Amino acid sequence: MMNAIAVLLLSVPAWSQRASSEPVSGGMPQEVLIKAEAGTGKLTDTKPHLKIEVDPFETIRPGLKPDESLLLAVSPLTVSWRRTHPEFLMNERVIQPWRTTFSQRPGISFKVRDQLETLLGGKPEPKEAKKWGWQLTIADEEGRVFHHYEGAGDPPEELIWSGQNDQGEWVRAGRSYSAVYAFTSPDGSPRTTVGKPLLFKGIVHQEDTGLHVSMDSAALFGASKNGADLQAPAGVEVLRSAADLVKRKFGGIPISVRVFANTKELGDQQAKAVQEFLLRELMTASRHITADAARAPFSDQRVEAVILNR
Repeated sequence: MMNAIAVLLLSVPAWSQRASSEPVSGGMPQEVLIKAEAGTGKLTDTKPHLKIEVDPFETIRPGLKPDESLLLAVSPLTVSWRRTHPEFLMNERVIQPWRTTFSQRPGISFKVRDQLETLLGGKPEPKEAKKWGWQLTIADEEGRVFHHYEGAGDPPEELIWSGQNDQGEWVRAGRSYSAVYAFTSPDGSPRTTVGKPLLFKGIVHQEDTGLHVSMDSAALFGASKNGADLQAPAGVEVLRSAADLVKRKFGGIPISVRVFANTKELGDQQAKAVQEFLLRELMTASRHITADAARAPFSDQRVEAVILNR
């Protein structure tokens, strides 16, 4: 078989071939040349392999997609605090450590030496300080002596008082107390100064009947102490601080609420308001929190929540 086949469809003289290469009036050449080169394969009817793309995870892939509703749709730099924190952190029942109505300190602190230095306008010499005598008197709002300390020599830097006097009486929330400092110089001349008034919205102390959480009625129900509903925000904050104290250390222990008010009827209303608030905050059964009321003079009107831990 010939390696190349040339088929001449139209034979003309050489001189006429050059002329015929020129396009004729129809614009098409007058001859067509078909060539076959050596090395070409034979015609075949073999079909290529069928290639089908298969996803081995097709059945489970929808379940692998994340829940778009849980993704943050906007930049964290442009969202508010509330949108980026779980809802339970914003719940009012969560303990909030910045509430400091009921301090964790063991008592009331008095800076005796600082008071002497303030009187003298500076620190005395160590030898001279030992020659001073000092007294500390805690007086109530009627001017009566509630408790008394005294000593000789170098005044203490800090004196911690439990809040209880020698007669077993405790300071009361809402009542004003004054700290009177009296010093005697080495030559016998007296020096006296009065510290800042002591007024507490809430006081905690342990007694034989239980842990007493005493709260000022003026803070809870207004300055006149005659309100039947809790005052916001002061009264609500004091009660929430009391509830936080229970949550930290005394969860599940029964509580007795006793209100001292101007009348028994008013006291019952205030006791009910306190009871309902604590039930909601502590999420406990109503049988665990009881309420009672009694009459009392204005200076003694207060709310006592006794945690029955004994």
